[in-house]
Amino acid sequence: MSVPEGYVAVMAADEVEEELIYPFVVDEEDRVLTRVEGEIYALEGICTHEYAELSDGEVEDGTLWCPLHGSGFDVQSGKVTNLPATVPLKTYDVQVIDGTIYVAREPKSGPEE
Repeated sequence: MSVPEGYVAVMAADEVEEELIYPFVVDEEDRVLTRVEGEIYALEGICTHEYAELSDGEVEDGTLWCPLHGSGFDVQSGKVTNLPATVPLKTYDVQVIDGTIYVAREPKSGPEE
């Protein structure tokens, strides 16, 4: 199977454990993958509040928590769930084909700020 147009192969889907964070880079941009309730999500990997690598954070109950100041982001939509961040994270479409995770190069149209 070839890579879907506009997507990049990231890793095997069976390697992504529930509520763990997996960093990866696309076109020199940091991103993260996580699995919540069996679904895999891809988000921007740097906090929108202050530069912090979200791969060092935690995922709990569908929220990605920034390790620096505790900003929270919904893993499905990227929306801010906890201040001090006010700008949502970009989210990216994910496809699993033949056990491989593919993530879109371009973000989904994001939530309103």
